[in-house]
Amino acid sequence: MITDRDLEVFKFINRYGKSYLEVLGQTFYPTIQSARNRMNLLNKQGLITYWNTGLMSPRRAIILTEETKQFLYDEHDTKPKNAKLNTSTIIHNTIEQLADYYITQLQNATVERTTVYEHGSKLNHVPDLIYHHPKGKIYVEIETSKKSQSRYKDIFEAMQKDNILLVLYITKNEKTLKSYATTFPRWSKLRFLTIDDLITNVKTNKMLEPMSQEDIIKLG
Repeated sequence: MITDRDLEVFKFINRYGKSYLEVLGQTFYPTIQSARNRMNLLNKQGLITYWNTGLMSPRRAIILTEETKQFLYDEHDTKPKNAKLNTSTIIHNTIEQLADYYITQLQNATVERTTVYEHGSKLNHVPDLIYHHPKGKIYVEIETSKKSQSRYKDIFEAMQKDNILLVLYITKNEKTLKSYATTFPRWSKLRFLTIDDLITNVKTNKMLEPMSQEDIIKLG
């Protein structure tokens, strides 16, 4: 039997083509083990399948079967997406999915997942996500590897043409957050937050509470 939560999980997996126990265990389920138990049952029912990632963590990606994709299309008007697995972007993908889920929990929040194919002709810069805040668009960037200073300069110049409210950079830990904030070109619209702090802030305060570039630099 497909539960209401199963349906929401299926739609979330379909949004990216894949997901991971490490994501589902921090979003739709209280623990990774509870997510694993449910996914194993759905796997036995032929509704999801697993792909090995080749990594220690996450070890497996969760993929919808063709039967489930057809069910989403027929019963819920959800266009199925095919899964692609690139080992070098898996960590980025897990952080992106967690950010997507938790920002969506904020009041009046809508999060748009972007692709160069769909948004490249409309935007000067295509971010990972767009958080449609009541006061304006916030570009959300998941940063797991540092680019050159000149590349960030080009990115920020492109962003400035898109009339955005803020840019939120989400990092995997405090060390990388400080590294990016102190080496990026200075811009008053930049905000920074680790993925763990984002999750905690949304759960406890229903707010993002990111830090400005200026405040991070002052802290050293």
